Amino acid sequence: MAQPTLTGRFLILLGNGATPTELFAFPCGANARSVTFTNNLGEEVLLDCDDPLDGGAWVARWLESQDTQLTISGRVSREALPTWRAWADGGAAKNIRLQIDESAANGGGYWSLSAYLQSFEMGREGAGSGGSATFTATIMGSGPRTWTAAS
Repeated sequence: MAQPTLTGRFLILLGNGATPTELFAFPCGANARSVTFTNNLGEEVLLDCDDPLDGGAWVARWLESQDTQLTISGRVSREALPTWRAWADGGAAKNIRLQIDESAANGGGYWSLSAYLQSFEMGREGAGSGGSATFTATIMGSGPRTWTAAS
C-alpha cells in the first residue's frame, strides 16, 4: 500500500482592490482556515415510461448552483485590523484567492472568486492586560470560482 504525500500548504488570500495590479495577502494573525465547496442539486423522481404504475422510479439530479464558504480564525493583529474593519463596515465584495502553494506537478494553483464578509467576531478571555483578542471571520463566495494552475 502506498503512503499519501500530504500537504499543509493552503492559504486564503485577500485582495486589496488595487488596479491595474491587485495584490493578495494572507491576513496577519490568522492561524486556522477552511473552505467548503458546495454543489446545490435539483432533483426529480422519474417514472418508467413503459411501466409507470408498476415499474421502478428513480431520482434524477442535476447541478443547480455552486457555493463557496470560508472561515478564517486566529489572533487579532494590529496589522490586519484596518482590513477587517473596512470590509465589515463597507459591505463591498472583495476578490480572494484560495491557494494551494505547491508546484503545478503537485496540484498547485489557486481558485479566484469574489466574496463578501458575512460575519466577523472578536473575543477575548482572561482578566488584566495579558493575552490577546481572537477573531473568526465567515466569508461567502459570490459568483463563479475559477481555477488557475501554478506556473
